[in-house]
Amino acid sequence: MRKNGEKKGQGAGGLGQPIEVQTDQTFNPFRNDSRFEGTYEVVKTVVLFPVMLLRAVLFVAALLLGYCITKIALLGAKKVLTKPFPTWRRVLLLPVRFCARIQLFSCGFQWICVKGKPAPRQEAPILVSNHVTFADPLFIFFRHLPVIVTAQENLTMPVAGAIMKAMQVIAVNRDLPDSRRNASGAIKRKAMCNDWSHVMIFPEATTTNGKALVSFKAGAFTPGYAVQPMLMRYPHVHIDPSWVAEGPVVYWLLFRLMTQFHNFMSVEYLPVIHPTLAEQKNPRAFAERVRATMARALNVSVTQHSYEDAALAMEAVKLKLESKAGILEFGKFEKLYQLSFKDAKLWLHKFLAMDPAKRGVVTYWNFINALHLPDCVLLRQVFSYFDRTDRGFIDFSQYAAGVAFIVKHDKFKEAIEATFKFCNADGDGILDKAKAQTSFREVIPSITNQQVHFLFEKLDGKKPGVISMAEFSQFFEENPEYLLIFLIANPDLLSSSKKDFDEDFLNVDIKMTE
Repeated sequence: MRKNGEKKGQGAGGLGQPIEVQTDQTFNPFRNDSRFEGTYEVVKTVVLFPVMLLRAVLFVAALLLGYCITKIALLGAKKVLTKPFPTWRRVLLLPVRFCARIQLFSCGFQWICVKGKPAPRQEAPILVSNHVTFADPLFIFFRHLPVIVTAQENLTMPVAGAIMKAMQVIAVNRDLPDSRRNASGAIKRKAMCNDWSHVMIFPEATTTNGKALVSFKAGAFTPGYAVQPMLMRYPHVHIDPSWVAEGPVVYWLLFRLMTQFHNFMSVEYLPVIHPTLAEQKNPRAFAERVRATMARALNVSVTQHSYEDAALAMEAVKLKLESKAGILEFGKFEKLYQLSFKDAKLWLHKFLAMDPAKRGVVTYWNFINALHLPDCVLLRQVFSYFDRTDRGFIDFSQYAAGVAFIVKHDKFKEAIEATFKFCNADGDGILDKAKAQTSFREVIPSITNQQVHFLFEKLDGKKPGVISMAEFSQFFEENPEYLLIFLIANPDLLSSSKKDFDEDFLNVDIKMTE
């Protein structure tokens, strides 16, 4: 989209050159590619339909039976989530474990290949596993009846929620930092006491298609205890059982699994991994070593995708786009910019609003139409700031990298103040429509009256007709693209503002000495 004389890789004015974040947009760990197609699949589904009905009845019966036994086993129990069960209560829960195995059987997992042996709890109090589908926790419940870490909202699920409570889970509200810290403390307390069962954690904190290991959360590794990795594999030809953002809903997944003659599942216990002294002080380093060990055994790669990517992928799917349209490899952005999920979600919705064709990319014309600004050399330079590869379009990761560089810059507030000072030339602290029109036209001469009116209306706040510094600041914090326009149009905006400040300060100092 560049014309002659335009610079490639435009920097953000006085903020400098943005960091280029390399992401792999060709790989999507949250996509299930299996399809229901072909004569064989249709015929097999018809033939096995009566079997599917029997399997469905067996699945539901096992779930309800497990629920009833759980309620009996928990009669009179107090402090279920904070006090270990006595042996007799755990014995009462044994039939529930077999109900989980019946459910796996009804899903076509008639036999499960198990390699290796689980270590005694005294040797490895924490188990960690990759997470592919709903069958993972069913097998783990059947084999270990462990203490698991789960999302708090899962405890409110009908039937299954009560069974989870019987596992004495550690519930986490992912939106609350305090909840995550409390969960970390609970993991350590339950791991160090042999009165509890194994503590079982899925460190990816989300399901994937099993073709890579995404970023591990540090919770399982913060206590500094030995862990034993488990590997879940699902070799398949016709139906991929992974339950991911872009894939079958759980009911269709169950239907497909129940209309197969047999579904393959294998579980491997790896040797126990002990943290070094350095890793006890640095849980993330321990997590990375465990992840690398598991990835080698699974023969898959590791990526910087994370739970936040899965949530962003779900947002994209809700808006009828491919899940990869919302994926960032969030781990990279978190390290570079301390990016929060809240910010990423907000930027995703803004980015997708610029994409009326729902292709997952934004062209230059999409970009200026969304900003309600005219085509001009300056806007092409602004777009090239995001389009570092000069393709003529940008994806969400490019947009997020550009915006993150601006809003997380240590001079971001200073840049907003300098821009307000530029627009408010007379220095009275109030920006009216006439001043705004003058400053907009100085930056973009071809801007129309209608476009000026639109921008002023967006800026205008509590007092119609005037814009305060607080309103101005809030607007640019929410819409950093407009700030970028002023910074690129006036590369010396920050330095000139600092010079004015120094001169004002110097004058005040002289007057005081006089």
